[in-house]
Amino acid sequence: MIYRNGKAYDSGDVHIAMFGSISYEVTEITYNTEQEHQSNFSLGSNEKTSYSMGKVNDSATMTLRLASLSAIEKAAGGNLLRVKPFDINVTFTNENNDIVNDTLTVKFMNQGRDVGGDMDLKKQYNLFVLGIDYNNA
Repeated sequence: MIYRNGKAYDSGDVHIAMFGSISYEVTEITYNTEQEHQSNFSLGSNEKTSYSMGKVNDSATMTLRLASLSAIEKAAGGNLLRVKPFDINVTFTNENNDIVNDTLTVKFMNQGRDVGGDMDLKKQYNLFVLGIDYNNA
């Protein structure tokens, strides 16, 4: 149930669980599902007469702090690209709204470091998405 004039979901309400733990320091996660659409035209008309739908494509990125990432790398023998597909549960909870849980099945597509003048070292990783199950709580 969603209450009027209550607290909205915010980033403090998000819990990320992967590899059996919620302790990973994910600072950002973005995921999306898109489906191709095409307008169809018929002879004798310059107007669209119907549409077709094509392939469905999922995409995702996740930003992790180096401290958490190093634990995953160690468990993978130093190579994130060899980590087999795994689930990420993204759960939104607060006292004023329903629990929303999305499950992504993904694997890492890149590995590296971003080092700059910041005190908080983190990197955004592209994820190969095998599936997204939205609002499955």
